[in-house]
Amino acid sequence: MKAGLCLAALFISTAAFAQSSSPGPYIVDVRGAMSGAPGGASFYPPVTADVLAPQRAFGFVAGAHVYPFHLGVARIGLGADLMRARGTASSIDNVGAAMSVMTLAPQLSFNFGTHDGWSYLSGGYGMAQTLARVDVPATTTPASTSSRERRSPAINIGGGARWFLREHVAVGFDVRFHRMTNPSKQIVGLSVGISLR
Repeated sequence: MKAGLCLAALFISTAAFAQSSSPGPYIVDVRGAMSGAPGGASFYPPVTADVLAPQRAFGFVAGAHVYPFHLGVARIGLGADLMRARGTASSIDNVGAAMSVMTLAPQLSFNFGTHDGWSYLSGGYGMAQTLARVDVPATTTPASTSSRERRSPAINIGGGARWFLREHVAVGFDVRFHRMTNPSKQIVGLSVGISLR
């Protein structure tokens, strides 16, 4: 009887330790972001002047994830990230171009580590939106402003890590590849910031 009680107590304490040492139970992310800014005729409006398109866009990422169960050694996570970024460029004749990028990236993640820090691989199917704007000054031609917006389904894959400095505050990073399908284009985003739980 005593042996049975001891085994039961050991099992309960082991299960409680495993639960408390697992990633999660939830995370809210706020990160600064840098993203590639797509260029080319598919994303920019037709203009008569030469356009110098921005190569990078800067902004932020906000996201939330929950970790409901284990699958083998991995803790499974479900959530989504929203990224907004904007880049600008100006050519020598003062033709200005701006590119805004927004991605919504639902994710299924596989998380490896402990309650105090873990790494992850994740992927999902979401949406990407770009908005390009070109401002042509009044020089030899009349001043004009034109824009083009594109929306496309996008597959996202990526990974990252979080390290907790305190019980409820962590620092972390994420690298994510967004593959737009219409038109076909890949956007790579890097974000660094804090996580809260």
